[in-house]
Amino acid sequence: MMRMMKMRLILMMMMMHRTLSREELSLIIVAEKGRHSNQATQVILLDKPNILRDETQQSSNPGDTTGQAQHTERQDTAAPATPAPQPGVRGVSSLSNSPAEFKTASPRKLTSKVDSDEDSDCCSICFESWTNSGNHRLAALKCGHLFGQSCIEKWLKGQGGKCPQCNAKAKKGDVRVIYAKTVKMVDTTERDHAVRELEREKQLRRKAELEAAQTRLQYEMALQECNRIREQLDRERQRQTQALSSASGPSSSQSSCSQASSSQQRRHYKFDSSIPLKGESRLLCYDPQHGTLVVSQPSPNQLFPGFGVKKISAIDLRSMQYVSVHSKAIRDICFSGRVDGLMLTASIDKTLKITSLMSNTVVQTYHTPFPVWACCWNQEDNNYLYAGLQNGSVLVFDQRDTSKHVEELAPARARCPIVAMSYVPREPSSSLRCGGLLLGTLQGGCFWEKTSTEYRPHPLPMEGSCTSLKFEHTTRHCLASFRPDKNHNSTRHLLCELESRLTGEDGRNHCSCHVMQTFYGGSTQKLLTRSALFPSPGDPRQILVCAGDEASTSAQIWSAGTGALLQKLPMDSPVLDVCPFSMNHKDQLAVLTDKLLRIYSWT
Repeated sequence: MMRMMKMRLILMMMMMHRTLSREELSLIIVAEKGRHSNQATQVILLDKPNILRDETQQSSNPGDTTGQAQHTERQDTAAPATPAPQPGVRGVSSLSNSPAEFKTASPRKLTSKVDSDEDSDCCSICFESWTNSGNHRLAALKCGHLFGQSCIEKWLKGQGGKCPQCNAKAKKGDVRVIYAKTVKMVDTTERDHAVRELEREKQLRRKAELEAAQTRLQYEMALQECNRIREQLDRERQRQTQALSSASGPSSSQSSCSQASSSQQRRHYKFDSSIPLKGESRLLCYDPQHGTLVVSQPSPNQLFPGFGVKKISAIDLRSMQYVSVHSKAIRDICFSGRVDGLMLTASIDKTLKITSLMSNTVVQTYHTPFPVWACCWNQEDNNYLYAGLQNGSVLVFDQRDTSKHVEELAPARARCPIVAMSYVPREPSSSLRCGGLLLGTLQGGCFWEKTSTEYRPHPLPMEGSCTSLKFEHTTRHCLASFRPDKNHNSTRHLLCELESRLTGEDGRNHCSCHVMQTFYGGSTQKLLTRSALFPSPGDPRQILVCAGDEASTSAQIWSAGTGALLQKLPMDSPVLDVCPFSMNHKDQLAVLTDKLLRIYSWT
């Protein structure tokens, strides 16, 4: 009681001598602790005019009559010593006559606010606010807890070198000053959890993609093995058929031909679906290893001009994606027949390129001195490639030497473009025992025999301007298509049998061909239309010939055995290319025009 009265007298004397300014106003809290627990606290507030807060806290129980009596007695005793009211000064007692005079703050909200202030603005050692300069500036230990610099240095000297909060080992050298005006903490728990979940999902996705790639590779290897067994079975069937036909005589062969022709008439190609294209499509090819049709066309994006191929799935006949390959028009496409799905393309931009359809990227480029009109793979050794140039020469490339071509095959006749070429593998039991390169030019045909040391040319007795040349591996027959000329008024498709015989003392082969069947088309052919020669889906022993006819704007199908026209498929525009293919034991025929790809199914 005496201490409180002395404080009030000192305050009154200070106010009598001079008037306190706004900057000098401060909060003075005088708390007297009594001997009893129910003794109250009295507060004197000196505040600024604009900031006035009255908070009084009573620790005793309101229902205790003894505490109320003692408090009333203290208030009556201290009343005479209360000075007169002064500006900026107001006395507030711990007991009020009415509850509406002040409102006690909620203990829960007050506690949370104090905790928040202590955590963000106060040093946990002295409970004073840290600063951004001076001795009590913000500092941290290597464990991450924040303190005032002077406080933590004193603490480490006398407390055995431990952090006040986590009790981790620390020393004075671990104190690091933090140069920050304010310190804020962002709760990133959910974000960090989401990042961890994202990384886990990425790992699972990579694992799934790897398993899918392995499964796809196993499927492709199994498909290749199945195709090899199927081809071997077809050859065995053909050999048995030839043996039976030779043993039964000409009468049985005639009856079998009539039966085959009647069966061909009963079954035919029926329209299945059509796929629209951008336009200016030119070539069509099929990759049996991946079940993909490719169509050459210009780039659909004007920002990236050039030429490439459109991939079409043979499973669902849907367009997959466009792959850019060359800067100018593509003149020929062929596949290696391997599991890797390598595509060889020839272009008039004087390049020969190898493209992987698995990654949709060009993996190798070969430059030539003239535009390339035709190309093919060496079926016996895929390391070698052939490029037929506009000047009539053939360049031989080796994939193991990408700097330049390894050999050049110069023509003996006049130099004219090579429009088509096919590689013929060796077959000692056939009429053409040797292997080599079969060429079709605008002035005829030629066969380059491949020996162990060199290539030997053999001109073929073919007259006219050749537009297409196909080789059928089962029968080892070739189909050559010719434009109308002064000696022939219509388009001709010659089915020829290649043969070789030993001549001279040195035992060299003399290769030639003789025409087995001739199929006639229309009277006009301005485009370099490509034809097809393939086994019949109904009977592999029979061979079919399919070629486009510009005069009737249709695709015509003949029987190679009888020469009869089996079917005519009408089109809206001239046929540019035809390609037979098989998918899921379903035989189909793709016919390409300028802006449309039509699919026919064998029924």
